[in-house]
Amino acid sequence: MGKEKEIVYEKFMDLQQQVHQRNQKKIKVGLKVNILLPLVFLVISFITDRSKLVFLVLWIVSLFGIAFYLLYVEYMDFELQEQLKELGIMEKEAEAQALIGEEVIQSIDEINNAKNEMVKDIKDLRKEIKTDIQSMGDKLKR
Repeated sequence: MGKEKEIVYEKFMDLQQQVHQRNQKKIKVGLKVNILLPLVFLVISFITDRSKLVFLVLWIVSLFGIAFYLLYVEYMDFELQEQLKELGIMEKEAEAQALIGEEVIQSIDEINNAKNEMVKDIKDLRKEIKTDIQSMGDKLKR
């Protein structure tokens, strides 16, 4: 009987992992659609002579639809993980697994670091320009 429970447990964990991976794929597809669909509406609005208002409304509605879809997928995955915690399959203290993945979080950190470096570079350039302007002003005064 113990062997059967172990087999059922393994199958259940495999199923949960498959659902989680499918949800990750759904999120990736949803993010791609979130980028491509507005671009399609933008291109169509400039190609055709139709009212731009119609495409603007379609664009806004599509963004809301995609956002609700992404929220739904994330919520269903979160609920699945909460049910696993209630059943004692996952540790209660364990954090829910993210659907987006570590590479996206790492990319966001890299973007923030690059932004901070750019801000520093811009500040340095502003200081150099100010000193150059002051030195030019001093030369002109002489």
